[in-house]
Amino acid sequence: MGKGIKLAWVDQAGQSLVEVALALPILLILLLGIADGARAYYYAGVVANGAREGANFAARNDTATVAQVTQRACDAMGLAAFGSPCPGLTATCTSSNGDATVRLTYNFSLITASIADAAFKVNPVAIRADARFPVMTAGSPCAN
Repeated sequence: MGKGIKLAWVDQAGQSLVEVALALPILLILLLGIADGARAYYYAGVVANGAREGANFAARNDTATVAQVTQRACDAMGLAAFGSPCPGLTATCTSSNGDATVRLTYNFSLITASIADAAFKVNPVAIRADARFPVMTAGSPCAN
């Protein structure tokens, strides 16, 4: 009888290793997915703040161009060195009905890019934010 119990232990010696080998990749992908979600949430707030800053700048400067508004938003977001262009950031600026409106779009790259591309074709994810401020000058911002 002792010999049969000993063989049972020998047969199950690698079971835990196989279970970990099967579960670990799934757990790591889940962990990276949670990290991507948290980063996307953070960047959504950063882009919204940049859009507000760009709209505020356009509303207070009657000669503000789209390039100046984009740079002001980029500087407020802190995604690049001050005065440098932000890669992946596009901005539109319009002035109508007494309001300056800025729309920012940021192309957010996922940590799990290769997995996300293989499964869902979603990389990069476009994060958008709009902001509108009443124009406080006599001119027309965002003219060119």
